[in-house]
Amino acid sequence: MAEIRTALWIAGRYLLARSHGYATFINWVSFVGLVLGVLILTVVLSIMNGFDREMTGRILSAVPHGFFQYDGDPPLAELQAIEGVSSVMRLFQGEAMATRYGGVAFIGLAAVDVADAHRLPRVLSGQALDNLVSTPDSLVLGAALARDLQLEGKVGDTVRLMIPVASAAGVRARIERFTLAGTFELRAQPDAALAIARREDIVQRGLADAGLDGWRLQLDDPLDAVRLAEQIGGVLGSGVAVRFWTDEYGELFRAVAIEKAIMFALLALIVAIASLNIVSGQAMLVNDKRGDIAMLATMGASRRLLVGVFFLQGFSVAALGVAVGLAFGIAVAANANAVVSFFEGLLGASVIEGTYFDRIHSHLVWPDILAIVGVALGLSLVAVLRPAFKAAAENPAEALHAS
Repeated sequence: MAEIRTALWIAGRYLLARSHGYATFINWVSFVGLVLGVLILTVVLSIMNGFDREMTGRILSAVPHGFFQYDGDPPLAELQAIEGVSSVMRLFQGEAMATRYGGVAFIGLAAVDVADAHRLPRVLSGQALDNLVSTPDSLVLGAALARDLQLEGKVGDTVRLMIPVASAAGVRARIERFTLAGTFELRAQPDAALAIARREDIVQRGLADAGLDGWRLQLDDPLDAVRLAEQIGGVLGSGVAVRFWTDEYGELFRAVAIEKAIMFALLALIVAIASLNIVSGQAMLVNDKRGDIAMLATMGASRRLLVGVFFLQGFSVAALGVAVGLAFGIAVAANANAVVSFFEGLLGASVIEGTYFDRIHSHLVWPDILAIVGVALGLSLVAVLRPAFKAAAENPAEALHAS
């Protein structure tokens, strides 16, 4: 214990002393590099997580988390008893071509039971929900789709859908008229390619065979789809195929995850460079303190004490840099939109203009924070060990003679 206190005292003296010249300068450059590296890494990953989370929430509020077809009535009670399954509701999915005033758009057509319409709050809400529930043969369109068809703000107008249906002669186009009940805006891809109708109207018009008429699974956390797939499949039986959202959008989110991993690796190089600077600073300090090392050795200082002195001195610089960088990084990430707005005001340009987003989204994920701290401290640990062991390996006689 006394040896540890001695090492801490000597390391503190070396750390706070101003007489080490260039070695001290290099150490503080390393400190600033670590602060900047950890700060940038924290902010960039948090903003990537924020946009990823926002886009996931928007898209998956309109896309079924799971979809299956079942002959007869499925075991609803058993499905809803699975932890993580939020609800199970009827859903029709098909494709159609919307036309109006010469405008044409290929769309995905979804139809829900009137009783279940409120279960899609981000898509169906307010006046659009009320009109859809109360008005037969009504339809809710994505905002971008309504603009393309010149239907923006024209609730009550007629929308023509051309739906492919099977017949004895093959597939033929059938034109159906619906009334615009309202629009929804997620600021994502479904805005331009999705229409929602009442399933009762689809069945009444004999269009249930024009698409897939089945059941929609809603999960508490869409990212649990892979984990819950086996349980859901076990309840439904091996003869029922469940299509999860990952089958359609999985590649997109895997690409985002790969991009995030590559960005982490590239930004970690900033931390690595700062850690290499610590090696230079510590090597200079060891060379400058060869006389002190020799005197301590001749006075009986153990190899462990000498290693501890220079390890604690170097690692304290690294740990302080990581802590300060993390504190600033979390503060900036938590106020990312305000910080970006400030710089946008100075530059007179917007970084999100022309996108689906109206603000900078940021989300701090603790596993990412722990990974940043682990990488930064791990690299710093490796950086300070070599000079520390070099100090302990000094020959006292040669060092005193050179002094």
